[in-house]
Amino acid sequence: MAEKKTTQRWEEIKYQYTNCLCFSNEKGLYTKRLSENESPAELLYRPQGYVGFISDKLTIPDKKIEIIIQSNFGYGNASYLRAIVTIGNQHILDFDLSKLYILNRCSIKTLDVPLYDWDGLFKKIIDAYNMISIDIFTTSSIAYVDELNDMLDKEEIQIRGNISEKKTTRWKGHFFITLYVGKKIQDLLKGFEDAEISNSILLKHTMNLCRKYISVFNSLVLDYEDSRVEQFSKALLSIHKFMCENNAGIEYLNLLLGK
Repeated sequence: MAEKKTTQRWEEIKYQYTNCLCFSNEKGLYTKRLSENESPAELLYRPQGYVGFISDKLTIPDKKIEIIIQSNFGYGNASYLRAIVTIGNQHILDFDLSKLYILNRCSIKTLDVPLYDWDGLFKKIIDAYNMISIDIFTTSSIAYVDELNDMLDKEEIQIRGNISEKKTTRWKGHFFITLYVGKKIQDLLKGFEDAEISNSILLKHTMNLCRKYISVFNSLVLDYEDSRVEQFSKALLSIHKFMCENNAGIEYLNLLLGK
């Protein structure tokens, strides 16, 4: 089997990342500084900088924890570092507000961090594990939904292309902002579906977001020869499904027809 290659950038910075993800029954998930020669029983994952797509599945059967760590280093703007975490039957969602202003490869369904930020990724995984039994989930998720709602009132927003990029691009005008928010609503509602969200308070805030989105959409003047207009149909389809599943299908129709 061919040896995996590491990126040049990783060779320059790898000595900064000696904290490894570990697990024990006494401590739960935690990080520990380990040398390359150390491989204790508690070790789950060691930072790496391999070129190309890597997907590693970690399981802790006694705790019903599954962690999938995915990286894609060395491919410019297509590169990423993220994790998908399931605890019991619950798919963990990441309601980091900063992700609302990142265009590509940044979903609430994944724990996303800048390239090579292993300490940040391990912290997100540990926080997810520690907070699963605490109801701060509701607070952070409602803040995320309400921020999306507020974005619809803005004249312009500053967007980064990906989570590692520092430069921002200005999206100005209701057409572009509504288009962008629709993409984020699609991601939000798909995340809710995967995680089987049933919290009534969160669903109420999300229903209000959907109502407002339809209202703003109805106020737009569209050029149907513009290829971007098709993206609105995808956002509205996800909203339609969500509202129907929450006994608001007739309301959706009334709102869309402006009645």
